Amino acid sequence: MLRALLLLLLLPLALGATAPLAQTKKPSGPVKVPTAKDASIGVNVYLRDAAKNELLLATRVWPDYPDYSAIALQRLFATMKALEPAYKQDDDVAYTWANKGRVTKCSIYLESPEGGGRSGTGATVGCEANGVSALVVPSAGDPKQAPSLSQDPKHVSDVLAMFKKQSERARGALPKQ
Repeated sequence: MLRALLLLLLLPLALGATAPLAQTKKPSGPVKVPTAKDASIGVNVYLRDAAKNELLLATRVWPDYPDYSAIALQRLFATMKALEPAYKQDDDVAYTWANKGRVTKCSIYLESPEGGGRSGTGATVGCEANGVSALVVPSAGDPKQAPSLSQDPKHVSDVLAMFKKQSERARGALPKQ
């Protein structure tokens, strides 16, 4: 009888309690922002559109800052989703990135310390055909064109607007056949 009762008590615990414990928890307060000196890991995703134009989408995650890393990955996934209709993930781009051709090669670096100035992280966008390696993404809502910080709710849309502008400019600068 005692074994049956013990089994009834432990069975739900063994089957049901592991799922809630495995879920990531939403931070209860403000998330601590890592600095440029903190150890980080780069995450690169290569994408290509139907016209064979290539895009490197990159971000960073910090092992010592799991809450901030989760937010950084959410921004990466939101950017990927917004680019998805035109761009598809293509790991072969990593092998053709150095090759020259009649295609644009653009990069978006999210969580970039260069993109945020002294206030944190931001983003940089660049396309090879423009002759500019990378530009800091400005905040569309700021008349002074201050950098769009990663924590800004409109940051992803600022990044996408800058990418669209730079990639269209790069396509126009491609040599004609």
